[in-house]
Amino acid sequence: MTDKFSAALFYYFPDAMIIFDLHGNVVKVNCAFEALFGWTEADMKEVSFLVCIDVCDHERAQRVFEKVKCGEVLRDIEFKAKKTNGQYVPISATLSPIFNEKHEVIYITSVFRDITKQKEMESALQDSERRFRLIAEHSSDYILILSNEGNLTYVSPSYKNAIDNLVETNSKEGLFLYIYPDDIPILKEKLQKLYTDCEPQAVEFRRKSKNGDWIWLEAQGTPILNEKKQIDYVVISAKNISERKRYEEKLRQLAYFDSLTGIPNRSYFEKHVKELIQQNCTFALCFLDFDKFKWINDHFSHQAGDYFLKEAVKRVQNVLRPSDFFARLGGDEFVLLLPDVTKDEATVMAEKLIQAFHQPFYYEKQMIQSTLSIGIAFYPTDSADLDTLIKYADKALYQVKERGKNGYHFYHPQQKRNAIIEQDLPFAIMKEQFYLCYQPKIELDSGAAMGVETLIRWSHPTLGEISPLEFIPLAEESGFIFEITLWVLERACRQVKEWQRHFTDLHLAVNLSPYLLNRKELVGHVMDIVKRTQFTPAHLILEVTESGLIENIETGKNILTELKNIGIQVAIDDFGTGFSSLAYIRNLPVSLLKIDRSFIKDIAGNSKDATIVDTIIHLAQSLDIKVLAEGVENNEQVSLLQQMDCDFAQGFYFSKSLKAEKLKKWLEEHNATALPH
Repeated sequence: MTDKFSAALFYYFPDAMIIFDLHGNVVKVNCAFEALFGWTEADMKEVSFLVCIDVCDHERAQRVFEKVKCGEVLRDIEFKAKKTNGQYVPISATLSPIFNEKHEVIYITSVFRDITKQKEMESALQDSERRFRLIAEHSSDYILILSNEGNLTYVSPSYKNAIDNLVETNSKEGLFLYIYPDDIPILKEKLQKLYTDCEPQAVEFRRKSKNGDWIWLEAQGTPILNEKKQIDYVVISAKNISERKRYEEKLRQLAYFDSLTGIPNRSYFEKHVKELIQQNCTFALCFLDFDKFKWINDHFSHQAGDYFLKEAVKRVQNVLRPSDFFARLGGDEFVLLLPDVTKDEATVMAEKLIQAFHQPFYYEKQMIQSTLSIGIAFYPTDSADLDTLIKYADKALYQVKERGKNGYHFYHPQQKRNAIIEQDLPFAIMKEQFYLCYQPKIELDSGAAMGVETLIRWSHPTLGEISPLEFIPLAEESGFIFEITLWVLERACRQVKEWQRHFTDLHLAVNLSPYLLNRKELVGHVMDIVKRTQFTPAHLILEVTESGLIENIETGKNILTELKNIGIQVAIDDFGTGFSSLAYIRNLPVSLLKIDRSFIKDIAGNSKDATIVDTIIHLAQSLDIKVLAEGVENNEQVSLLQQMDCDFAQGFYFSKSLKAEKLKKWLEEHNATALPH
């Protein structure tokens, strides 16, 4: 419908119009063009557009064409035009570029107006007042004449007939009666500039018509100078452009407003929020989610969903202040900008909005119940970067949904910390921010160190030390855990390989994330690292948590079996916190069980824990599986574990996790005092 309307508007536009490509070839002309020049569209496509311009103006016309090709809009360029019958006619041309989606000029459109009457009018004014009045009174344009002092001296009949409420007065202020208040400043500015610079001025403004409606006028003010180059009088020629303005507004609606709800769309939002930022305006950015919208679409119909969105938007609008900005980004994504608000004021607004959704909606007598969820972030307090601020508001909205919807949440600095961690995590290896620590494992029989467990640490340039409990879940969620694990494995293999020159039987334990038990390519990467570092597979222990293994039992079993086949040992970490069944473990390629620290903590004072630990140790040993106790912190725990014939222990009683250089020194001192085998 829009294409047909545009085509009709072009062909029946009252002024002559022509469209060229960038080579000057004619693409289309309208009826008014054919009527004005006598050239048909078919004729024009065979010749250069310069054919209808006087030869004397060819060079200037070409220069104008080149400027418009570069994106400029040139208005009221006057040429001497030639008709097919050889007659010359003065024209005023307005040339505008037409852009594609990439903002590249692809066509040029030109509107020609026959200004013969205007030229005759100017000539008549110079000749005599009588002849001017004769022409002005027969002109379809509205004509006004001002004295050299700015007083109104003449109004054409066409203007009186159309406006019918002009008060003829010698007062300058009489000019601005019935002018739309917002347009008075620009009108005064243009008039002042005309009298000061003695140059023509053009302006568009709104004025009340005789029936009380506001109409748009386009006025051209021309100073008439005497022989001393001083203003003798000013001629103002105006015409009604209300129809053109309505068409422009329709285009603006299509470009900047959502067709379903009538509120601003994503393009308008991006434009408006950038203007707020340029004005250094603080604001709250709120993401709104109409809960159950997808369910409404599926349960009722898409028509019901559309109706619900329109009604929901109305409820939001009824709560907002005039300065607030509400937009639909697309689908069920809505955003609200609250300029110059405090957190308390934003809280009041959020509560009002949520309260507005407590009453049900009704569609064709069917009740629809929906609530509202809101995520809020502040500019520039939370972030001065728009894209980051949008992410923060979205994360805040996610928190509301996680809590069960029907509420609001302000973005919290901890979420900002998580966002920074998530953003910087993929670059931590490249920027050498990760480092490794090692905690020794002790053979209880001899007291010697049988191996070390490697633990990753992250030293962030702005956040400081980041716990693995913070970044490992994010790494698992993003998939970056694979690269991190391989980095840890190779770095640790090289380090322990160096230590093995002094501590021959030292073993290395590396944790495997449960997420890696679905990555079949893991085995190949491990083999490559072992080969590159010349690390003995039998000295490598890969640890996986009991719960993680149960969640990935099928693929996990296959991967662990492949690792065992190349000589690598497999340990079950945190045993006792999950399924805790030795029945399934006997069918897995496991060589070591690590009893969780929660059982070891009270082993000396809790007979139940002691019994559980003793049972696990002896059942594991019956399956030819070694046992290591985690979290050992005192000598009493060590003595009990030795009595139970536990194989190994690990904990702060022996040593906390240490960096490589300190761990080597610890190994030297500890093994020197350990009991002989």
